[in-house]
Amino acid sequence: MEKEYVGLAEVPSKTRRPGKKLKDFVKPVPREQESDFRLEELFISITDKKSHIEFGNEIFTRISKYENHELSGQLHSIIRHPDMPRAAFKIFWDYLKSDKMAVAYVKNLAKDGTYYWVLAVVISHGSTYQSIRLKPGSELFEKVKVIYNKTLEFEKKEEKVSGKAAALARSEDYMLELLNEAGFKDYDEFLLEALKSEIYNRIDKLNSKGVNLKRYVCKAAPPELIDIARHLKSLCIQQRVLNRIQKALYEHSDYILDLAHSILLLSLNAQIGSTKLDKSDISLSVVAEKMGEQSLVGEKQLLEMKESINELHKIGTNLNMHILLTTIQTEQTLVCYQESEQFPEQSNDFMYSYSEMIEQVLDAYKPRLQNIINDIARLPEVIKKIVTGIEELEKFLMVLRFIHITGKVEIARMSDNSNSFSTTFAELIEEVENAEMHVKELSKVSSENKDIVNVYSDLSDKLTYLNSVLFK
Repeated sequence: MEKEYVGLAEVPSKTRRPGKKLKDFVKPVPREQESDFRLEELFISITDKKSHIEFGNEIFTRISKYENHELSGQLHSIIRHPDMPRAAFKIFWDYLKSDKMAVAYVKNLAKDGTYYWVLAVVISHGSTYQSIRLKPGSELFEKVKVIYNKTLEFEKKEEKVSGKAAALARSEDYMLELLNEAGFKDYDEFLLEALKSEIYNRIDKLNSKGVNLKRYVCKAAPPELIDIARHLKSLCIQQRVLNRIQKALYEHSDYILDLAHSILLLSLNAQIGSTKLDKSDISLSVVAEKMGEQSLVGEKQLLEMKESINELHKIGTNLNMHILLTTIQTEQTLVCYQESEQFPEQSNDFMYSYSEMIEQVLDAYKPRLQNIINDIARLPEVIKKIVTGIEELEKFLMVLRFIHITGKVEIARMSDNSNSFSTTFAELIEEVENAEMHVKELSKVSSENKDIVNVYSDLSDKLTYLNSVLFK
């Protein structure tokens, strides 16, 4: 995971501190009742680098049940729930300290003992952390709750045996192992999947309820920002298509390399076998030689196609991250504009006003929006390379079929010395037929999604224009 952009302006952290220390608060007694956090809502906060709360929106204070003055300057751990494994926070903070975007499912504890789950998304910006939290509800969320329960149980047992410090290190390894067993090679991969799962789930469910971006229309919000939010939502939907294309191509890319190696090996066997033939059987030696030449040409083409698929995968991953994060950052900004009208006194007890919060978010948001536009600009060339690669692969297989037919004709008129060739050419046609099935699937993916570049380019043009107007 690459380091996140830190804004152009080094935003100074303000220094107001609470009159009451965390240890002086009466610790809430957890109870099995969920605090009312709705799907269409977003928690928003700013903290300094030591996690002191410097801004919280109305939704945050309402659902946490704390008063603004109680949260202002307080450590964010005031809402930590005892059901959360420490390992999850250890991983989360390791990302933040490395200036990377941190994402985690978190169970929080309200002042009245009720709980609420969030997907927390936090980025570093100057000397502060910007945090957005949305309500989770995907299938992945259910799996993570099981992983957290197992990790917490493991953690408590280890603490009794080896103490808190050693237990934390072992618990972190254990949690990462559980994520690996769930299909994630590392936390980076899990982080992106969590972001995708929850934002897609949120979009789908809000769409089904008829909840749209019109709810953010207010005097304070620039209409260009609402249009950007609408186009980013369209890009989120389009990313699902690109993700399916990536997955289909990636599933076939390993086979493509295997095919190149198999054809090369068969051609070498054929050429070695040709040295044992009589001079009268020279025609089969020529066939073996042509097979060798084609295997080298084919290997080069296949390797180039593999590189193009990898390049698309890289662009797609970057687009996923930037589009998903920018989508919720846009909505985060719209929430602040709306609340600044509805709850003008909300920020009075905090170190940052709504206008300062909006300025911070837009400062971190602007370069990421430009990254989306830049990545989309790279798509046409990469997809064109892949389409060309599929066409070249089809031609390559046609040549191999011709070589196979020619070889069979020559073998039929030769002596028993050709037995090894019969085996080689039988294996060749088997490889060709298997390859043709893969190519058919690749061609299908390509033809069914031939308009994807135009869709992305159109959305990119709209974002470029709106970006120039919003940040003129």
